[in-house]
Amino acid sequence: MYGMLLESVEHFLKEKYGEKIWHLIRQRTGIKNHVFVTHERYSDNLMLEIASAAVEVLGNETKMTSEDFIQFFGTCFVKFFSNYGYDRFIQISGRHFSDFLRGIDNLHEHMRFAYPKLMSPSFYCSEEASTGLLLHYKSKRRGFQRYVMGQIMEVASMFYNIVVEMQVLKSDSTESGCHVVYKLNFDNSAFKPPTPDALSIQHNRDLSCEAFFHIMPFSFLVTPDMKIYMAGKALSSMLGTILVGNRVDAVFTLRRPQREFSWENIKSWNVICELVGKHPCLKNHSSKKPPLRAVKSVGNEDHHKPRESNHILERRTILDETGHHNSFAALKSRRHSDHPLNGTLVTKFCGSDYSAKVSRPLHLRGQMKYLKKYDMVLFICSPMISSVEEMARTGMYISDLRMHNSSQEMVLSGIQPLPELEYARDQLLDRGKMLEESLEKLDQERQRSEELLYRMMPKAVADRLRDGQKAVQTCEHFDSVTIMFSYLDNFDNICASVSPMEVVTLVNKMFLTFDELSEKHDVYKFETLGDAQYMVVNGVPVRKDRHVEPVAAMALDILDSVRELRHPTSKRLLTVSIGIHLGPVAAGLVGEKMPQYCLFGDSVNMAARLRTTSLPMRIHISKSCHESLKEIGFKTEFRGQTELKGRGKMHTYWLIGRN
Repeated sequence: MYGMLLESVEHFLKEKYGEKIWHLIRQRTGIKNHVFVTHERYSDNLMLEIASAAVEVLGNETKMTSEDFIQFFGTCFVKFFSNYGYDRFIQISGRHFSDFLRGIDNLHEHMRFAYPKLMSPSFYCSEEASTGLLLHYKSKRRGFQRYVMGQIMEVASMFYNIVVEMQVLKSDSTESGCHVVYKLNFDNSAFKPPTPDALSIQHNRDLSCEAFFHIMPFSFLVTPDMKIYMAGKALSSMLGTILVGNRVDAVFTLRRPQREFSWENIKSWNVICELVGKHPCLKNHSSKKPPLRAVKSVGNEDHHKPRESNHILERRTILDETGHHNSFAALKSRRHSDHPLNGTLVTKFCGSDYSAKVSRPLHLRGQMKYLKKYDMVLFICSPMISSVEEMARTGMYISDLRMHNSSQEMVLSGIQPLPELEYARDQLLDRGKMLEESLEKLDQERQRSEELLYRMMPKAVADRLRDGQKAVQTCEHFDSVTIMFSYLDNFDNICASVSPMEVVTLVNKMFLTFDELSEKHDVYKFETLGDAQYMVVNGVPVRKDRHVEPVAAMALDILDSVRELRHPTSKRLLTVSIGIHLGPVAAGLVGEKMPQYCLFGDSVNMAARLRTTSLPMRIHISKSCHESLKEIGFKTEFRGQTELKGRGKMHTYWLIGRN
């Protein structure tokens, strides 16, 4: 789907629930884009994922299901597309609501110009009455039937000021898509079924085929077996014998709508259709005069002269049983006879010098009209020609175009709206891609800067700075936190016995292991020092009731992980000593150019003294830490009175393990 649909979802979720809620929904959905690009294509599942995330974030508050949010998104889109001027198309799409419903496919086809890869669904109506109708919805997507309901009901309310009751009568889902039938109840008093009198006026006369195809010389008839049964003179002159009697899909490619070119489809279409010829047009010049040239060529003038030819034009007209020129009334019986009509207004080229020049394929635009009485489809169309140059390349003449539309006027005046608009559209798409690439690069740089910032200070503190707080405002007093120091024993001797690179490799390996453990136990790695000292703290800057337990568990895991570390040369096992203390601290950012998150207080010194008086592969803890741990299932052992620098003798303990 295109970004405009997701833009509408984002806009109204922000408007109704706020930026923070949208940020949470975006995080749960994994959306990296900060801005949806209008003409960029996104996954069809993205809107469904947003609805599911909205339920997780807002479910308790709104009591809405994901289906309810999908329907809400449908109403959002109708309100949102007025920002792009599409509300004007809805306002003029039909005098009555039922007219709008019958023309939805046509609106989608008009939008395909701005959104060339649009995979629009198909809508058609049946069983219309004064109280409503049945609306059929076919799509390659599944999961959007409530989205359609939101759109339809919002259009009825917003543009036609009527209330529509809508329910699903049938919903079929296959690998190729879905087919949903809605029952719409609304005031459809504009519906007037045709009366028998209006259908059986005796003096009505059938229009002859010759007269009709003279008025519409590029039109043709298609039978249920998809063969071209009859065609206008201009079309036959340009395509020759490949036209009548052949399958229409062998002669033309369906450009619009982008659906299967089948009999069942063309019977029900109520949209503008475009066909592009699969074969080049035949330039047959029955006159020795050259055709109208667009511009004077610089070079060989003979290039524009036609070859001499003795083409003979033969036109056979079929008469009906009464001897008059065949009419639409005779089509049905003629079609089922043993001699099918294959030449009514068809121009046949013959002669000894048939050397027609080839050119660009013909491009037709018009409407497929099903003639129920004759069980055929009439393609009423005219060629799409934007310039005199294109007429010359196609082998078409001004006389082939009719005056009842603007074809002649557009060609003669040189109006070329289509290429200019396509160029503008391509530029817009290119700019959208450039914007998306810039946003992706910006997002990558933002993530890198955030990761770097989170390494310098805790995430909670960094978020406060991002919200505009000053560094000094982050300073706080914490009544109770847990601090741990660990140290690689005999580190000085190790440095003296091995090369500097071996020292760096050893310390890096150890610290990477400790970093994984800090993430596992959700404790904050405060700092690492060059002499292989590692410090963590818990309860800062996010206050926690149980902050000692994760630190104690991490200390036990450190002892287990160090048993895999060996001396680079002697390969003997290495040891660490650990000290843990629980107490109050003050914490906050210090500095502005190079801010650093620091801890202040006697508790930091106490933890450091416990580490320096510890023993290899032992965890030395204070009395306050011991009292907290014994209540939550950890084993401790009284060490005795230990002399701590600056504190005197104090009761300390060993952390042994868990109960």
